[in-house]
Amino acid sequence: MSKRILISLAIAAGLLAAIALWLGVRAGTGPPDWVEWQSRTLAAGDWTVTLDRGRVTGTRAGETWQPDPDTRVQDALTADMDRDGEAELLLLTWRQGRYGESRPFWVTEAEDGDRWTQHIDIYDLGETVRPRWMASDIGLEAEAWRFSETARLVITDRTGAETAWDWLSWGLERVELRPETVTVAVLGELLVHRQIYDYYLRTENGGFGGMFSELEPVLSAYDVTALHLETPLVDDPADYGTYPVFGTPVEAGEAILSAGFDVVSCASNHALDRGLAGIDRTAGLFREVVCAGIQPEADGAYRPYAMLERNGIRIAVLSYTETTNGHALPEDAPYVLHTLDDEARVRADLKAARAAADAVLVFVHWGDEYAETPNETQTAWAQIFAEGGADVVLGTHPHVRQPWEWVDGQDGHETLVYYSLGNCLSAQTGEACRLGSLAAFTLTRTPEGVAVTPEPLRTIETRYDQGRYYAAVGFP
Repeated sequence: MSKRILISLAIAAGLLAAIALWLGVRAGTGPPDWVEWQSRTLAAGDWTVTLDRGRVTGTRAGETWQPDPDTRVQDALTADMDRDGEAELLLLTWRQGRYGESRPFWVTEAEDGDRWTQHIDIYDLGETVRPRWMASDIGLEAEAWRFSETARLVITDRTGAETAWDWLSWGLERVELRPETVTVAVLGELLVHRQIYDYYLRTENGGFGGMFSELEPVLSAYDVTALHLETPLVDDPADYGTYPVFGTPVEAGEAILSAGFDVVSCASNHALDRGLAGIDRTAGLFREVVCAGIQPEADGAYRPYAMLERNGIRIAVLSYTETTNGHALPEDAPYVLHTLDDEARVRADLKAARAAADAVLVFVHWGDEYAETPNETQTAWAQIFAEGGADVVLGTHPHVRQPWEWVDGQDGHETLVYYSLGNCLSAQTGEACRLGSLAAFTLTRTPEGVAVTPEPLRTIETRYDQGRYYAAVGFP
């Protein structure tokens, strides 16, 4: 056989192979090889939806539902896309032809023949499963997706690019992808000595707003603001007190609310200075914000964390104290103050918080007073918090500033640990006690979880002017 004939046969074989491949794709031999078929079980209302190897089955009180048997399902999720208070079922599907059986009435002939194409199908889950919207083409190859309260449906295509989709009027439409970020600013200890409350009770109509008035323009730039309240609140002037047994006029707590703080950490060595009455009054005042570390007696059970949500990011807040100044926890209500007495319980708290939230913040009252470096107990607990998945640890109790660092946890997780933020306001006379830190950081949702980006620390200074104590931004 001549060389020319061999070359001709090779060319013909190549052409036949190309034609066969083209015919195979057109004949619908299956979705493309890059598709990763997910398996999951979802619950919405009375329905349980199971996805397994490209097939979906919904069950409810003995009823069974499945989509068109010719539809292959790449992934499934439930979400309230139309904001009617009821979750819909969203399926990322493949089927032959552009429309399948859901061809719009204005299309008279099938498009794209038998080629496998990707779709998004939305179903209402009521007494029956009813088709709500069957997308013909969204103009990209979706590799993964997730539902976000702020960006709605976020689709990742094969290039890694993300696009956001919302339910607008009727059907999904592409919208601007808003990054999910939360900016947080945290102050150190508010330690209300007699010199402070005496001044504010007899001036400014008995209001304590002047404590924070210099800081409010700074704090207003953040999505979430927090501080640590060292002392319990009381109503009766007979219960007012300063060191060593504190009782702080409730008006100081009202000033915290008026200044717009979203989170108040209350677990401290002085939290039980006024017994259960002080715990109940303090927790009761802060019931409209996140109050962490203490609980009113009426709760009846231990709640390890409080939840806060901003910009679609759910934040669990925990607060613990290392000591109680010798005050025993109430036998009938030990849950009213959260302590570090039980390491196993703290680890369980962290695990529960990690499962419930996107980010975990831990306030902790620990360390040696007036020490400018953390002790071994602090570093040991920092490691425990990191292993438990905490994102940021915010320390108080030393009354002076201590350094911060990243602590390695498990599976590459890193925890940002501020060992002590010092005082944000007190009447302590030591120079170091007059200076505290404002710790600010950004929480950003990423495909791997929430990333923490710290800002440089800012100095917060206790200032005194003609009897008035107030907090202000100082020099670094």
